[in-house]
Amino acid sequence: MSPLFQKILRFLAGLLILFVAFMMMQGLIGMKQSPSVTLPDTMARPVRTTVVLNTEVTPKVPVEGRIQAWNRIDLFAEVNGVLSLIGEDFREGKSFKEGDIILNLDDSESRSNLKSARSIYLQLVTGMLASIQVDFPERIEVWEQYVESIDVTQALPSLPAPESKREEYFIVNRGLQANFYSIKASEERLSKFTLKAPFDGFVAVALVKPGSLVRAGQPLGLFVGTDVYEIQTAVHSRYLSTVKIGDKVRFSDENDSLVAEGKVDRIAGNVNASTQSATVFCKVRPSANSQGQMRDGRYLSGFIESSEIKNAFEVHRNLIDGDGNVFVINSNELDKISVVQEFRSIETAIVSGIPNGTLLLSTPISGAYQGMPVSVSESIDE
Repeated sequence: MSPLFQKILRFLAGLLILFVAFMMMQGLIGMKQSPSVTLPDTMARPVRTTVVLNTEVTPKVPVEGRIQAWNRIDLFAEVNGVLSLIGEDFREGKSFKEGDIILNLDDSESRSNLKSARSIYLQLVTGMLASIQVDFPERIEVWEQYVESIDVTQALPSLPAPESKREEYFIVNRGLQANFYSIKASEERLSKFTLKAPFDGFVAVALVKPGSLVRAGQPLGLFVGTDVYEIQTAVHSRYLSTVKIGDKVRFSDENDSLVAEGKVDRIAGNVNASTQSATVFCKVRPSANSQGQMRDGRYLSGFIESSEIKNAFEVHRNLIDGDGNVFVINSNELDKISVVQEFRSIETAIVSGIPNGTLLLSTPISGAYQGMPVSVSESIDE
């Protein structure tokens, strides 16, 4: 047998072996049973819900600003004098009650001149008594009583009202009225040596010290009230239709403790072009538990409480989709309800159109869609 023929036989034998092995493998694969494939049932997703109860909801517009005293006056001197060393010190931070003397200027010279003028006036009146006895005997008693009521150390009492033109001309001719009003002007000038507190407050700025020489027109300081305050804040134009004069306001500190409460006093008639907000002025007073926290210049944040919206419900804004719908639970499936947004704040929205008793999705879930199977894991009562 030739070598070529042997190679051909070996090649054919190899092909036969491969063919037999392939057929045996196919037979073994065909004998194996295919495992049964079972599709899993759709799992219900646990969600948290809120039971809707429509009621009256108060819109709250967020505001913030700094406290400014409602009552504040610049103190000026109207007369010349030296600031007295007697009495309460006129210094920054010093508190005074309404009617208390804030500062005194030395008025000894003006007071002495006024006593002298009153003495001359008394001399003039007593000199008239003899003429009155002759010309107006029925009026002598009135004028004698007037003379007795004059005290050169006190303010002049008012002149007796004349009963006739003749008596009036008599008084004017003797120069009595001219002297009387001259002394009254001096008394008014003397009162300007003493500055009294027009309201409860404190000295915020003191520009003079006891013993300083004060000249007329010189600024003396700043007096700030401690009873009523104003907070100026900016409200975005989208809230202006809700905010009204007289709405209640409440301001809190950084610890969320109530510090001041009051009402909206004024609303600016224009809107800032760059910020699209209007200035709102809130007139407030310290709350009962503020314990002296109301101070001029302090920063507070709070809310303006507007008129109540009836038959409405408050939800988080992230529960409302771009089409104005919210998810509710209906037969253990998610369903959509269209709502009317009556008011929107930073975090929440006041909506209407949801029936009472509806199970509302209280927290958003990713991938939510209408008809999605859910199970209520927790319900929150509002």
